[in-house]
Amino acid sequence: MEIVEIDGSVGEGGGQILRTAISLSCVTGVPVKVYNIRANRPSSGLKNQHLWGVKLAAQLCGAKVEGLKLGSSEILFKPSHIKGGNYKINIGTAGSITLLLQTVLLPAIFADSPVTFDITGGTDVAWSPPVDYYRYVFFPILKKMGVDVKMRVIERGYYPKGMGRVIVEVSPVEKLSPLHIISRGRELYKHAYINLRGLPYHIVSRMKNTLENFEIHEDVKVESPRKGCGIVLVAVFEKTVLGADSLCRRGVPAEKVASSALEKLKIEITSKSTVDVNMADHLIPWLYMAKGGSYSVREITKHTRTNAWVVSRFGGDVRIKGNKIKIYA
Repeated sequence: MEIVEIDGSVGEGGGQILRTAISLSCVTGVPVKVYNIRANRPSSGLKNQHLWGVKLAAQLCGAKVEGLKLGSSEILFKPSHIKGGNYKINIGTAGSITLLLQTVLLPAIFADSPVTFDITGGTDVAWSPPVDYYRYVFFPILKKMGVDVKMRVIERGYYPKGMGRVIVEVSPVEKLSPLHIISRGRELYKHAYINLRGLPYHIVSRMKNTLENFEIHEDVKVESPRKGCGIVLVAVFEKTVLGADSLCRRGVPAEKVASSALEKLKIEITSKSTVDVNMADHLIPWLYMAKGGSYSVREITKHTRTNAWVVSRFGGDVRIKGNKIKIYA
């Protein structure tokens, strides 16, 4: 079988190229060679988080992998049959759980039986979607494609220690439904999801005082060996969901953390686009496998263009015109 070759230095040149390539290799059954892995990052090659993502994907689809070691700049991934079952993995650092899921969630949808992932790592860390963004923005949009994914957050994990844990349950489907989000429809409600561990409760109170017209949800443990906090804001419309998030950082007031997420959400809502800027690149491989989809986004990022390029290497047709994206099989 012909091998798809992916140059990891193309576009944004980060770990997303690897994640999407391995995910699509699993679901299409086509072997993939990824080289120049994370070439555009200060420290290139496979890091712990990427290593475990590929390992988990290999377990899931019975793949043979060459070059799978820390620091490797090239791997060859040869998938087989996607098997259901229980998969447990500990990233060992605060490596992002959601970024690991970017690699394995799509293949799990096409497994021969239900899949459960038990993953330990970072739930709320920089440069990646928080788990609440997945639970309350990404998964509801996938639901519109016929996908049933459930996530339980057993414990939060922040940088640098990690130690967060989630259980993800995936119900396989025979096929994905195409998704065309042409308009948002009427705004229904707004939610704010605040998480905190090992810090004073007044941080939560000050965040809440910054928000108006949001239904507040708290996941708070003041007494905890973990230390960190964050917020995810969600606007639910009749036909779509928009999200924005912000992490607590040392020296940044709680009010600023909340107002930062609020400003991001306001920008998304004002743009009139049908998905937020983070969702735009997430959806591309899913809609390719669904054999069609379209939506609009306020900004076409380098991440989005890079994901479109990876999908094209597997035979997909992603057309970007202005702020609109259309995907054809």
